[in-house]
Amino acid sequence: MNKNDRDLLLEFVKTDFTLRYNNSVLGFLWVVLKPLLMFTVMYIVFSLFLGTSVKYYALYLLLGIMLYNFFNEVTVNGMNSLLQKKDIMLKVNFKRYIAVIGSSVIALINLFFNLIVSVVFFIFNRVLPSFEGILFFLLGIIILYILGIAISFFISIFYVKFRDLQHIWEIVMFVLFYLTPIVYPISLVHGKFALIIDANPLTHILNFARQSIIYGKYLSVYSTMIIFVLSITLFILGFYFFERSIKKIAEDF
Repeated sequence: MNKNDRDLLLEFVKTDFTLRYNNSVLGFLWVVLKPLLMFTVMYIVFSLFLGTSVKYYALYLLLGIMLYNFFNEVTVNGMNSLLQKKDIMLKVNFKRYIAVIGSSVIALINLFFNLIVSVVFFIFNRVLPSFEGILFFLLGIIILYILGIAISFFISIFYVKFRDLQHIWEIVMFVLFYLTPIVYPISLVHGKFALIIDANPLTHILNFARQSIIYGKYLSVYSTMIIFVLSITLFILGFYFFERSIKKIAEDF
């Protein structure tokens, strides 16, 4: 990526950020408030009402919600990126994948501020992550980000052609939330349903990230590395598909 591409990427990020929080009463605070509100409701239901045996459940739940929201935001922003930039794309010649990448940077920024807030919860629960645990946690975020971008390359093209994909993707992400052990531990899942949960890549990525930073355990390293390789492979395939398809969709804008 040359300097012009980097400058354009930065402008896309600035524009998306301004448009998203312009004329908003609480503005950027919504970035932090949304996961905290989700956390509060689910913590009350699953911890106080239903009960849970998960150690440091508040951290377990909060990080699960933050990472899921991050993945959701990367894919949703990526899906909408081409249509949002269609006026520019029809007038200016630039590498189109920059529009997809630029849309995902907002999700990274939002995650960064959410994680800063999570530090308060670590302090309150008297949990001090190890250096290795933090590194593995960051690796989990990287894998999740690569997977989100890879999916975005595909669905951004499909969304230009099929506008119903927005509603379908909302349902997919809703189902994925409950097929991922975010509010419940993996140990509670048994039988055939466990096979479905285990086939979900988010299960392994989130479990790997949370176990590393909260408990200092690295139980899912092997399966996470497999998902990392698969994510890289999917990223390459998605990029190839995107580059071949982007030249043919101008008439669909």
